[in-house]
Amino acid sequence: MKRLALGLALSLCVSTTAFADGPALRIATEGAYPPFNLTKPDGTLGGLEVELANALCERMKRTCTIVAQDWDGIIPALVARRYDAIMATMNITPERAKTIAFSTPYMVVPAYFVAASNSGIDGSPQSLKGKAVGAQTSTTHYRYVEKHFGKDVTLRSYDTAGNLLADLKSGRIDAAITTGATATDWVKGDESKSLKLVGKPLVDADVFGPGVGVGLRKEDAELKKAFDAAIASVVQDGTLTRIAAKYVDFTVTP
Repeated sequence: MKRLALGLALSLCVSTTAFADGPALRIATEGAYPPFNLTKPDGTLGGLEVELANALCERMKRTCTIVAQDWDGIIPALVARRYDAIMATMNITPERAKTIAFSTPYMVVPAYFVAASNSGIDGSPQSLKGKAVGAQTSTTHYRYVEKHFGKDVTLRSYDTAGNLLADLKSGRIDAAITTGATATDWVKGDESKSLKLVGKPLVDADVFGPGVGVGLRKEDAELKKAFDAAIASVVQDGTLTRIAAKYVDFTVTP
């Protein structure tokens, strides 16, 4: 499947939350990766990370506008100062850290393979050998397949999780790799019961890093300190746990 054209243009989907004082911030999310970030039918943004972003802004006493940005352009647009931070289920990795800075982790999310129920795929290298595997482009999931399966599979890239799921359900790929929460939503939402989670949670510290963090420009050291303090606050008082419980059935606390 051809990837959609890259671009730095922001979508019209925004969510603004105002608090007492401090410079206003613009925070980017993808708006296409439920349950972490999504675009509602009315065009507004929602999901675990949008609610968490608002909680962090409250702790920092900042007015925040949350905007949607296509994944492929999300780091370049940050560097180009189109917004001030990224909260889009972005794992902290050495490769990304060459370009941007990160807050301390605010979430740890396992990854899984999903395949057709009758495929015989169990997540092992043997069962995936010769198969077509899909992953969202420029993600740690994509790099995981590259590292662990190499040329033993045909790796196909997708611009959004929605398009990845569409090709999995249509049989154009044999398996997909995504976060555990997204994978669980796919399986639960499949009325035909044609999809299943396969194997165990995928672990590789070198690929997935220590967790998901807020993406920031390297020069914004004071903003990083503010996010770090706010993240510590929502973790310590249980706010993160309460927000996450609305969206996922596993612990995301780093």
